Amino acid sequence: MKLGTIRVNGTPQVIAKVKDNSAVAVDYRWMEDLIEAENRGLDTAAKAIEDALSGRKPTIDLTGVNWMAPNPKASKILGCAVNNINLNKRAYKPMTAPMFFTKGRSALTGHMKTIELLEEHGQSINEPEPVAVFGKKAKNVSDENIMEHIFGWTLTNDVTASGVKFSQDSIALKQTADLIKPHHTGWRPRMGEDGEVDTYLLFIYHSKSKAADTFASMGPWITTKDEVPDPNNLRVRGYVDGECYTDDSTSNYYFPVERVLSEASKWFTMEPGDCVHTGTASKGTEKHPRGNIGTYMHNYDGKMTDVEIEGLGKLSNLIDSKFKG
Repeated sequence: MKLGTIRVNGTPQVIAKVKDNSAVAVDYRWMEDLIEAENRGLDTAAKAIEDALSGRKPTIDLTGVNWMAPNPKASKILGCAVNNINLNKRAYKPMTAPMFFTKGRSALTGHMKTIELLEEHGQSINEPEPVAVFGKKAKNVSDENIMEHIFGWTLTNDVTASGVKFSQDSIALKQTADLIKPHHTGWRPRMGEDGEVDTYLLFIYHSKSKAADTFASMGPWITTKDEVPDPNNLRVRGYVDGECYTDDSTSNYYFPVERVLSEASKWFTMEPGDCVHTGTASKGTEKHPRGNIGTYMHNYDGKMTDVEIEGLGKLSNLIDSKFKG
């Protein structure tokens, strides 16, 4: 089953997909309410589809509808950083556990909406990836049991503005020797002569580079988990102006999906409707050998960018870049 949210006359409306370009209204205003209703919510959606197919309920033509993110009220949106074997080939210090960043719901936007890059964002890249949507509260859930807490899967373009990340959102400090601890410098070679105290550190923060408005495009659909038998073997492709710049698979994740979601529940209480980006696609194509790294969005101002994931559908957005460098 595929479920989405559109805006009708200014009001959110949950819909269920009937056929390729048609849907039916489900008796919920907010997706989160349907998710929390568990089987009752799914039964309501299934009945709406049945009624639409039999002509007992009118269908909605999806041409030109006003899409919202599937769950516009997610209390948490987490991203799993650098979770791709291709990106870890150059790791000086390999990851020991999934790494997370957060986005607020103000970063959400929907299918066919505009992704807006400020001049200060600078060079920015697409990151196509699947998103797990939680269906039940989860805290400290094991890898083996975490999928029992998942409602379904959607798509995201996890925009990353590397320009602002390595400028406004980075700071290099020379600390005093008494503040330097082993974990500060364990990841890199020491500088200077033997015995000299190395106190130079670089800190990077991610809010403006990862969580700005429109930087969490999602949708158009949540596909219920019964239709996604193996989230660790999904083909993920990204396009700009119709050209494929990355063709990858979740089988190339550094950490499998279950480990990512279990780790998220260790540090954060995951609630119904919460979203976790499980890892970007990165593997390049013949025309774009570096994949998404180096395929900068500002070079495609005014063009469409798409995320396509096997079984989940296609998410499309217009690029509006104020950065022309």
